[in-house]
Amino acid sequence: MEAANRRWHRLGWVVFLSVLVLITACGGNAGGNSTGSGSPATGEEVTSGNAGGGEGSGKTLRIRYYDDPAGFDPATIFRVENENIAFNIFSGLTTYDSRSGEIIPDLAESWTTEDNKTWNFKLREGVQWQQGYGEFTSADVLYSYQRILDPAVASPYANEFKNVESFEAPEPYVFVVKLKTPDGNFLHQVANYHQGQIVKKEAVEKLGDQFMWNPVGTGPYYIDSIKTNSQIVMVRNEDYFRGPAPIEKLVFSIIKDDDTAAIALQNGEVDVAMRIEKTELLQRLEAAGFKLNPLYDRAVNVRIFNTTVKPLDNVKVRQAWAHAVDWAGNIEATNPLGESPTTNLLPKWMSVYSEDVPVYDYNPEKAKELLTEAGFPDGFTITMHVRDVEEIDQLEQENLRAVGIDLKFEIVEAAQYNQIRNDGTFEVSGRLLPAINPDTILFSYLHPDNIAPKGMNGAHYDNPDLTAKLEAARTEIDPDKRKTLYAEVQKIALTDLPYIPMLSANGYWPSAQKVQNVIINPLSEVNFYEVDITQ
Repeated sequence: MEAANRRWHRLGWVVFLSVLVLITACGGNAGGNSTGSGSPATGEEVTSGNAGGGEGSGKTLRIRYYDDPAGFDPATIFRVENENIAFNIFSGLTTYDSRSGEIIPDLAESWTTEDNKTWNFKLREGVQWQQGYGEFTSADVLYSYQRILDPAVASPYANEFKNVESFEAPEPYVFVVKLKTPDGNFLHQVANYHQGQIVKKEAVEKLGDQFMWNPVGTGPYYIDSIKTNSQIVMVRNEDYFRGPAPIEKLVFSIIKDDDTAAIALQNGEVDVAMRIEKTELLQRLEAAGFKLNPLYDRAVNVRIFNTTVKPLDNVKVRQAWAHAVDWAGNIEATNPLGESPTTNLLPKWMSVYSEDVPVYDYNPEKAKELLTEAGFPDGFTITMHVRDVEEIDQLEQENLRAVGIDLKFEIVEAAQYNQIRNDGTFEVSGRLLPAINPDTILFSYLHPDNIAPKGMNGAHYDNPDLTAKLEAARTEIDPDKRKTLYAEVQKIALTDLPYIPMLSANGYWPSAQKVQNVIINPLSEVNFYEVDITQ
């Protein structure tokens, strides 16, 4: 009966998607020229103020989007699926090469620094804002960065600029950043990601709290319309400074269930599926002739311990948890294509990745010994908030039960789940943080300035020795010395174990053969400016 219900559920989604595509095809321009006045939470359609969203003769790419949108304001944006939209709307001073992850010019055509402390950026001239907001200048950069630091905005990314002494816009096409201490990784802070994305003051002030649904940038696409729980339509920016994108329109259909998304791809209802990572689905799609478009070891998924909660404040308890779970075996049993074992907080491809860290092999007897030493010979009970309980979570629960740890799951809605993680009001949780800059991960997770709710240090971890080495690594100019410091940071973190590296997630965006250049960058984003369709 349960299997039959699932089949009817999937069939219902297919019918819904087919009707949606038919309505979209027959409905003409849903966006019009009105400015959005309602949040998608109201159930109404939100349309952009930018004209040009009607049916045209250009190419349309249909993409599976896997969750309800949560807004696209760079100051407050959260979750990878939203970041994919923002990455194609906004620009930074720098951006990333899709294949290598290397820093490349974006709104800044060049930059210089002699000491990694004062950074001088030469900006592109003639770049136009979307929706008729005029030409981009250094004043826009200054406003965007000052807005991130404004306490009234309450951006979770404000600490990314904590090392900044001053921002200066001395000329329309010159921008200067002076840091308190040298930072060889600073170009990542001004890249097209979160705090680095440049917004237009006049648009923010005009739209107010609706800016998150009607974002204005200088990137290759803009949002034409959003239909709650259904669809996001983006149209190319004809005035984009690199030239118009090959594809005129991007239609994102919101399909939350991976099985349903795979069916939609096979039925031709979408051309690309954003993030399908289940092994059985990937095997089925590849056998049917679809491209998988993989990115291996895209990011590390961690188990977070709130170290202010007993008994998780005891390092032996955290180490016992690590030994109790058969991480590699559970991955092999549930999703060997989508995930792989790992032993570090950093992905293996990062240049400062170190193998000289403690490794917690599957050893239930060792786990029991550590629990006894910590004063919990009979184990304990702990609660973890989750959006849903995956099979790998159930296996972890069984592993822990075998050594006396009773892990209970409390299922909550997505918004509440994210709020609990951001506030750091959990006992045990999880997170996956894609990054190219190692500081993004290490500072976010380990530095006391980022203890939740100020940042992503949900473990409330504070080790002065590690903090000193982490700060020294950021300011060290010599790359070999910097790498040594980062290695020491990793070793301390994996000894104290406020986070367990559970698995390394692989990324897949399966697509039809006609879709070209779907390249997932190390931030788990796709630059749709590079994507094309061959007929």
